[in-house]
Amino acid sequence: MLEGVGRRLGAGKDHLLDIAHHSLNGRERNVLWRNDGDRFTEVAYVNAADRLEDGRGLAVLDVDRDGRLDLLLRNYRSPAVLLRNRGDGRHWVGFELIGKRSNRDAVGARVRVRTGELWQTRVVEAGSGYLSAGSRRLHFGLGEAPRADEVEIFWPSGLRTRLPALEAGRSYRITEELELAGASAAGASLLGSDVERAQSDAEVDALPHSR
Repeated sequence: MLEGVGRRLGAGKDHLLDIAHHSLNGRERNVLWRNDGDRFTEVAYVNAADRLEDGRGLAVLDVDRDGRLDLLLRNYRSPAVLLRNRGDGRHWVGFELIGKRSNRDAVGARVRVRTGELWQTRVVEAGSGYLSAGSRRLHFGLGEAPRADEVEIFWPSGLRTRLPALEAGRSYRITEELELAGASAAGASLLGSDVERAQSDAEVDALPHSR
């Protein structure tokens, strides 16, 4: 008979047994699900992600900026574990947003990316789970598409930014600008290079690149 989480009543009255590694409160193998489009497949074992630590938090980020998302596990009473993604990379595009009228971290901003007829949406979040927070950089997998055909950004301030086709395999820093003559302007700079570009409904301009 179970009493609470991770405790089991023994034969004696009010006697609790320590079920240790069989506890319902941790030390169960982690699972990792792969999105196959129309279903999910459990792939933790084949990726060495089915670890037995008492996991409590999970952060998703591209720690080495190679376009493949990595996992950082926060465990209870044991060191954190970084699982690097060594899989075959496909095309991708990334975004880091900087707010001007909105909060500087652009928390709450929504980004939509189109490849062909497919739209994907990501939201900038300040926290993603218990004892963890993933990167605020947004990552979009593009599959076999060599570019993002269209990008829309909906800022918390209410402004909207539209960007033209962006080359895959790169991360872009997008800076929200104040409203100009009734139109919203935003600067987009390629992270780690001197490529700069900006576009709004009314103006196209180059903005300074800074890190």
